[in-house]
Amino acid sequence: MWTQLRQRAEPSPHFPDRGFLAAFEIRPRRATELVDASFQLLRRFYPQLLTVSAIAMSPGVFLRIILRDKLSDPTAIMSNRGTSLGAVALSTLCIAIADAVLIVAASEGYLEGTVDLGRALSAGASRLGSVIVAVILRYLMIAIVFFALFVGIAVVATSMLHVKMAMVGAMVLLAPFAIWLGIYIALRTFAVGPAVLLEELGPLEAISRSWRLSKNCAWHIFFSLGLAFVLYFIVALIATTIGAMLLSNSLAGILSAILIIPIYPLLAVVSTLLYYDLRIRKEGFDLQMMSKDLGAAVPLPAV
Repeated sequence: MWTQLRQRAEPSPHFPDRGFLAAFEIRPRRATELVDASFQLLRRFYPQLLTVSAIAMSPGVFLRIILRDKLSDPTAIMSNRGTSLGAVALSTLCIAIADAVLIVAASEGYLEGTVDLGRALSAGASRLGSVIVAVILRYLMIAIVFFALFVGIAVVATSMLHVKMAMVGAMVLLAPFAIWLGIYIALRTFAVGPAVLLEELGPLEAISRSWRLSKNCAWHIFFSLGLAFVLYFIVALIATTIGAMLLSNSLAGILSAILIIPIYPLLAVVSTLLYYDLRIRKEGFDLQMMSKDLGAAVPLPAV
């Protein structure tokens, strides 16, 4: 009975309670279990998730095909900065759209055991602006760390006689700390997308929500997302290597962009399940769902 109750899904702000059983048992998971659950969800709803990834990423692929010569040669990229920046902006927008819809779809599949692409697209599109702003703020936080690093190096270097030696020494001392701090901020703010999309929070609220939710869980987040990114980059590396060996630079870039599409949904699925995993650990999310089935209201603990 309790196992069945744990499998009941809580309705999200976008999806009314239709009485579906969740795709998986709602419980805390270790990093390897979380990635395994993500693969199970991918297998169950892969056609829908792949469709989202393909549609969202296709403009970037078409742009690489049209501008393949300008985007493959470093010299051409530098001489066509406007085109290159436009391509980066379009690719970033495509990724933001893909992430938004995939997170909503993964949440629906995890909690309700079904994925409705029309509803996921509508929910993702309605919050896309807030997602983009939240992601920009997140990356600005990370960028500030590295900007502060270079400022610190410059200050140290200008205060010493041997400028070059001072810069090298400061880099050796400060770079590892800056890298660690940047990674730490990225881990603590990983849930800004799910917070905006699934809780309908504003960008600043989403950053604050992710920071509270991830407190004392940085290593768990690191291993969970790390496993997913390792798999993702292995596929990317294989695609890039094959393309470089068999094709020209321009065609290799196009091939890499195409081959990334099938694996890209994994990142959004892992992030979504990790977001719910932290809610289970910190807020008793599974107990809240059981209480709904029993007709009782259990308040969430403050974090």
